[in-house]
Amino acid sequence: MKILYFAYADLDTPSACQTHTLGILDGFAANGCRLDAVVPRPSVPRAQRELIRFHFLSPYHGGRRYLLREVPYSAGVLWSLCRRHHYDAIYARDMDVFVGPRLCSQFFDIPLYLEVDDTPVEGTYPRLIRKAVEFNLKLDYRQAAGLIVPSLPRCQIINRQYQVPLPKIHLILNGTDELDLGLIPTKAEARQRLGLPADSFCLGYLGVIYERYDFTTMLAAMAQCLDTIPRLFFIIVGGGSSLEHVKRQAADLGLADRVVFTGFLPPEEFARVLPAMDVALMPLTKSAALEHGPIHTKMATYASFNLPVVTAGYSLDGYPEEVQRGIVLMAPEDAAGLAAIILQIHQNPSEAVRLAQSLRRYVMNHLTWKAVAADILAVIEKS
Repeated sequence: MKILYFAYADLDTPSACQTHTLGILDGFAANGCRLDAVVPRPSVPRAQRELIRFHFLSPYHGGRRYLLREVPYSAGVLWSLCRRHHYDAIYARDMDVFVGPRLCSQFFDIPLYLEVDDTPVEGTYPRLIRKAVEFNLKLDYRQAAGLIVPSLPRCQIINRQYQVPLPKIHLILNGTDELDLGLIPTKAEARQRLGLPADSFCLGYLGVIYERYDFTTMLAAMAQCLDTIPRLFFIIVGGGSSLEHVKRQAADLGLADRVVFTGFLPPEEFARVLPAMDVALMPLTKSAALEHGPIHTKMATYASFNLPVVTAGYSLDGYPEEVQRGIVLMAPEDAAGLAAIILQIHQNPSEAVRLAQSLRRYVMNHLTWKAVAADILAVIEKS
C-alpha cells in the first residue's frame, strides 16, 4: 500500500506530537507500506527511513501567523505529489485549518483518513475564526472515509457535534515503541542517576506540563502521603507552559526538594529515568477528563516500562477489557482519593506488579506502533 501522509506537527520538541507522527510513520513502514510524508522540516536532520520519503514544509514555529503561509504551501506540496504518484490513501493529522488533504482526496479520488489526536478545534480561536474552523472540519469529516480517534469521549463529540456516523469513527488508542525490559536499567541504577535514595518511593509523570493535567491534585496527594512514606519523591519528565507554575506549587507545599524536573527527554532516553518510578500518574482536571477521557497519550509508554498507571475519569466503559483491568481509576480532582491509591500501591507491591504486568502484556501485543498501524490499515482496507 502507498500512503500520502500529512501532519503539521512539531518534530523538534520530544512531545506527544513528535512521538505520534514518527511512531505512526514507523508503524506503517513496519507493515510494508511505502509513504510520502509531508511534515515541517526539523532543525536537526533525522535519519532516513527505508520506506519513508520526507517532503518538508518550512520549520515549525508555532503561532497562527505562520498558518497563512503553511496552509496554501502544504496544499501545493500535496497536490504536486498526487499529480506525480498514485496513492491508495491519504492519512492526515492535526488538521484544523489545513485544506490540502481534503482537496486532494476530492480531486484525485483518493480515500482520506483523518487522525483526531486532540479536540477537533484546538486552541482558543476568536469566535468568528472558530466558526470557520468548525465548518472546515465538517467538510473534512464528510469527505473522510474514516476517522482514527484515540479517545472515547472525542468519538462521541465528533458524532454528536459534527454529525459523523459512528461506523466512520474508529477508536484506536495511541501506541508506544517496542521495549525489551531486559535492556533497561534497574530501579536502583535509575535512581542513582537522578540522585535519589535507593529506598525512595517515586511518583512519575511524563508529558507536556500545562493546564489540562492536574498537578494541583497530584502535588496535594503527595503532600498527604509524606507522613506514611517519608522517602517519597516525584519525577516529572517534560516541559510546557505551566512548568514554572508547577514549580511554585511544589515550593508552596514544601515539596521543592522532593520533585525532580528533567525537562523534555527524547524517547530513547526514557529508559534512564522511567525505571526509577513506582507509580505512573496521568490525572486530568474535571473539565479535561470529560473532554478527553481517562485514557490518553502516555498510558502505553508507562505500561511498556512495567509501571502501575493511575488516571482520572468517570468511567472506563467502552475501552478494552484488558485496559479496564490494568488501570487504576480515580475521581478527577480528588487529592484524598489519589493519596489513598498511592498508599495502597506502596503497601501492596505485589498487587502493583500484577496490575503493571497485566497492562504491559496488552500494550506489547496490541499497542506498539506496528500494531496500532496494523489496526489503522485494517480500517483502510475494509472501507
